[in-house]
Amino acid sequence: MNGKNVSELALKTVEAVQKMGLAAHTAWSEYAHTYLPIVRMHQARGMQEFDRNIVTEYVQILERRIDRREISRLYYQNMRHGVERLTEMHDTGRLEWSGPKKVSRFVLNSYYETILTEFVPGEDVSPKAKSDITWIGRKYFAWLLWEGHADLKDVSADEIQRFVIYCSKHMTGGSVHNAMLYMKKLYRYLAGNGYAKENYSGLLSYKVSRGSKIFPALNKDEVELILELVDRHSPKGKRDYAIMLLGAVTGLRACDIAKMRLADIDWKKGEIKIVQSKTNQSLALPLTRDVGEAIQDYILNGRQQTTSDTLFLRVRPPCQGFANGVAIGYLYDRYRKQVGLPREARDGKGFHALRRSLGKNMVTSGVPVTTVAQVLGHNDIDSTKKYISLDSEHLKECALGFAGIEPQRRCHDE
Repeated sequence: MNGKNVSELALKTVEAVQKMGLAAHTAWSEYAHTYLPIVRMHQARGMQEFDRNIVTEYVQILERRIDRREISRLYYQNMRHGVERLTEMHDTGRLEWSGPKKVSRFVLNSYYETILTEFVPGEDVSPKAKSDITWIGRKYFAWLLWEGHADLKDVSADEIQRFVIYCSKHMTGGSVHNAMLYMKKLYRYLAGNGYAKENYSGLLSYKVSRGSKIFPALNKDEVELILELVDRHSPKGKRDYAIMLLGAVTGLRACDIAKMRLADIDWKKGEIKIVQSKTNQSLALPLTRDVGEAIQDYILNGRQQTTSDTLFLRVRPPCQGFANGVAIGYLYDRYRKQVGLPREARDGKGFHALRRSLGKNMVTSGVPVTTVAQVLGHNDIDSTKKYISLDSEHLKECALGFAGIEPQRRCHDE
């Protein structure tokens, strides 16, 4: 569709999203807030055909509006998603449905974009790690652009040091540790492909202390309160109950539940088999009776008729799976608020608290830590040992008394 009239392109995009099931008022609202401003930018420059440079300029305007706090992050993401739809319609002549994507604020030039495009796919790591590598790469290259480096020609160890210092001012120790790990991978690639003079391995191997915070787990009564609140007679309730019971009983992460397929459940063997998003490792768990009955009820009586093989689907059309685990976190949070459980930012009381609740209950019941690690899919046993600190009852047995070292009262005369 090269050379397509931008006004016609915008109208075709509105028509396409409505065919996919988006409500008319939502589609036309997206037209008014995203497509029409782009059309008018073309017209102001005397252009009728879709121009990618103008679209890029529109995105940069949105970036500046975020910096001035004129628009929210959510508004920005919705606008960017609209831009992606318009561009997809131009490039392919059709749309494939996808939920709102997490869009990076770090806009790069073609030089740095090319490096990331070549570097990231070659890393043999989990999808989660690839996402983190992409993020730190974009952050670093965007910082270099802000510092006036359009390429890596004059970049030295001094710039790398200043970038790490810049990160340390707004990132935790664990995040800085990960940033340096990914920077080390990046510079190994840059040096090996002639983009950088050396890999700066020594500099990027500097040890950074990683603080470890112990987050709370939900107790049994809190989990039951949330589950009892769900209306299990409605299709949405059947889905939500199955999702949260799955998290509470199996300890699966939200990201893994979101991408579960119908084929991941072996009904004959009574097993759930997945590949974990975080570690890229296979995990097999028993399909307990309560979880199996909840999923079965959803599939037979709540799940929409669709060709999608994703287990849990959105209720509203188009009936596709969740884009990621964030949607499941929001789903859980609505029920948490309704039962009156308090929460603050980064307090660990989100959907993941169900996973910690399972780990705590297993440790408290005397299940060996090695078994808990297998159930939770931990590669490192140290990740599982954190759950021991949540076992307050048994930790009391480790406390020492004051027998023989009782504090002595001192006389006032002394």
